[in-house]
Amino acid sequence: MGVLHMALRHLLYRAGRSLILVACVGIALALPAASRVLVARFDAALHERAEMAPVVVGAKGSRFDLVFSSLYFRPGRAGVMTMGAFEKLGARAGVEALPVHVRFTARGAPIVATGIEYLQRRGLGVDDGRMFATMGEAVLGAGVARRLELEVGDTLGSDQREAYDLTSPASIRMRVVGVLAESGAIDDDAIFVDLQTAWLLEGIAHGHREAASIERPDLLIGKTDEYVALSGAVLTEQDVTTADAASFHIHADRADLPITAALVYPDTEKTSTIVRTAINATTDLQAVEPTRVIDELMAFVVRVRLVFDALALVLGVSTVALIGLISALSYRVREDEIRTLTEIGCARFAVARLFGYELGVILALGAVVAAALVWGAVAGAQMVTGLM
Repeated sequence: MGVLHMALRHLLYRAGRSLILVACVGIALALPAASRVLVARFDAALHERAEMAPVVVGAKGSRFDLVFSSLYFRPGRAGVMTMGAFEKLGARAGVEALPVHVRFTARGAPIVATGIEYLQRRGLGVDDGRMFATMGEAVLGAGVARRLELEVGDTLGSDQREAYDLTSPASIRMRVVGVLAESGAIDDDAIFVDLQTAWLLEGIAHGHREAASIERPDLLIGKTDEYVALSGAVLTEQDVTTADAASFHIHADRADLPITAALVYPDTEKTSTIVRTAINATTDLQAVEPTRVIDELMAFVVRVRLVFDALALVLGVSTVALIGLISALSYRVREDEIRTLTEIGCARFAVARLFGYELGVILALGAVVAAALVWGAVAGAQMVTGLM
């Protein structure tokens, strides 16, 4: 009987103890490995996305909220800027600016209001259907279409932001007119609409039913052959899937209409510096470089990782001590077995090899467990964040 076979048989005989040691080794190896892999992949994913726009302009406030809202489609507390400010920005020489509005969701997916130019710059094409053209039309990312089981021709309702606030705009229903091809980016998990749809969601735009079709006397103030006077109790039309888009109107000047950010593409570094300096000198707007914002965020994440590394070191030392203690106790318990092996003439280093094989098998299985834990951590983080 070989020494390796004896080692395996002993590990199986002491299965409970062996599993505990394998689990301890796996966790001790997985903790530092997972923290480093997750931080590295998180860093790479964030920087890859941040590089899609050299400069982001938005309302004064948290630069982190601004970047994550405009580039990573995380509806949050980012403020709004006006279309008037956006158009002045786009009128600067050497500057291309794209509007973005991200404040609403539909069944948990962010609704991103922008122009066709954004999709073209990102290289996003439709896999089925067509691009949005009018108010109320939506193009789904591949991930959203798959998760919500939607296809061209279906309807999708927006989420109500304030369920108990009667003054907040009502939910609207949108027509799905296209599904984007898979891109492997955050765009796969977004719903794209035009800016007019965003203003409809804001409550700035709305439509009404045909006035002449209203027959309830309590809603009619007066009616002639030419005019119909309606009560203020007439509800606005929010079902864009059936209403004529031409009947919708906006109750604001275009210059005052809100967007959450502008993605700015200067033609040179000098132009970028001039634009950022001019914008940051104003009282209501800020211009940030997304890559620098992500660098600041990752510097904080790395400091947090150091805490996990310290915990992993303590756990590793404890695991080594535990294995040493169990090995010493096992040697004492197996003194009769070792004496028998010596008396029957086993090789000089057979006992050392026996313990070495047992330890090696435990470490190898622990490494397999650690790899599985790291893979699970990465998969879980990708599912939760959608970034990696």
